[in-house]
Amino acid sequence: MKRYLIYIMMPMAMGFAACDPEGFLDTPVPSIDQNTFFANESAAKSTLVGAYDPAGWMGYIQYLEWAIGDVASDDAIKGGGGDSDQPEMYDIEHFRASPEMEQLSTAWQQQYEGINRANRVIQGVKGNTNISEAAQRRFIAEARFMRAYYHFCLMKVFGPVPLVDHLLEPSEYKGGRASMEACWAFLEDDFKAAMQELPHKKDQPAEDLGRATWGAAAAFLTKCYIWQEKWKEAEALAKEIVASGDYSLQPNYGDLFTIATDNGVESVFDIQLKDFNMTQWGDENEGSMIEIYQRSRDDRNGGWGFDQPTQNLYDEFEAGDPRREWTIIKHGDVLWKGTDDEETIYTNYDPVHNPDAPAVGYCRRKGTLPKSQRPSMEDAASLNVRVIRYADVLLWQAEAAAHNGSDWQTPLNAVRKRVGLGESPYKSDPLKAVYHERRVELAMESHRYWDLVRTGRGNLIEGYTDNKRYLPIPQSEIGLNPNLTQNPY
Repeated sequence: MKRYLIYIMMPMAMGFAACDPEGFLDTPVPSIDQNTFFANESAAKSTLVGAYDPAGWMGYIQYLEWAIGDVASDDAIKGGGGDSDQPEMYDIEHFRASPEMEQLSTAWQQQYEGINRANRVIQGVKGNTNISEAAQRRFIAEARFMRAYYHFCLMKVFGPVPLVDHLLEPSEYKGGRASMEACWAFLEDDFKAAMQELPHKKDQPAEDLGRATWGAAAAFLTKCYIWQEKWKEAEALAKEIVASGDYSLQPNYGDLFTIATDNGVESVFDIQLKDFNMTQWGDENEGSMIEIYQRSRDDRNGGWGFDQPTQNLYDEFEAGDPRREWTIIKHGDVLWKGTDDEETIYTNYDPVHNPDAPAVGYCRRKGTLPKSQRPSMEDAASLNVRVIRYADVLLWQAEAAAHNGSDWQTPLNAVRKRVGLGESPYKSDPLKAVYHERRVELAMESHRYWDLVRTGRGNLIEGYTDNKRYLPIPQSEIGLNPNLTQNPY
């Protein structure tokens, strides 16, 4: 279900102070109330699509997620055209983010927009006699899944946040932050409720691929357990996902980050993105700008050169691990050999073609598209974001099992076998083996920072201190809601 534009008109009051010599504002306006959007199942489904839509907007998944997950970690540097190019990302990288940072307020607002839309679906569908009971259950389950997803994104960045489980009245706009325990309980409830009603991926018709499934809800619930160190629950649920038969590892690791494998056998939950061949820049475009952000900055390759892998990450890969070449591009690498898309990638300093290249000399390969698949507009790449894939679930199972003293080798070795590797070189230290495998398997997929801080290894990141774990609450939000307390950043 590739995302598409949907503009949902909601009742609002508007005041006009300007004069109106033509009397235009006196013209009766058609009345569109809440029921209009839920008059039948088709209309309700369109509104549900609107609840998915903010997940792909540029503020969070296409910027802040990897700016923190990769760039703020030891996996990547900011890159781009020097320190003054995207200075906000430079500040995130060096742990000096400010509450006035626009990227933080945009991400905050967009997630709450998604939460509001999900709550509107729940309110409009529940008990609606125009919609079958089966459709009601499915739509509400999807809305609760997305509501929990948006809250989870906020919690990753900001810690405990205000919980919103219904459409707010104006008198409720100034709620304070919930406790972290309450936030986790809220997410668990929503993901569990979604699991009860959502179909398995293997039972979905092709046109529904991309919609939330039982496996997606179960995987996010597993992730909640992992982050809370509920190891028994995490291992049991990860095993259930594995046993479901809904997913398998993509046979060739190099095929994972291609348009051809969007919503593929390994995708547990993708953010849906598509190039609609639009001619305008901005959020009206439903494609992705990640690809051009991260492609080599050399003018022969035409990208912006951000999110560049570090030597530290390059050295983490074992000799003979093919995942390194599918993750990191070196200067002079030739991609898509023997095809019309064959291209040499230049990553080093070049006074003519790349005068402001960072010294690291590497680019991110995952998600780099061949020329024939690049869009005409810079923010329109038609490539999904892999939020959770099956290898992640297997490695959660291994991590939980390592804590539980049970079989961690089987799921971990399944991930290694896919790329032709035998037992981990760290097999005598189960957690070290898991941490190594997560880093190389999921490298440059926006996981590293979160993995380090949740496991108490933030000291591996230069400049990190525990009070920097969460980023500042946007000052604009605190100005609107004085009941919000600031993080000790």
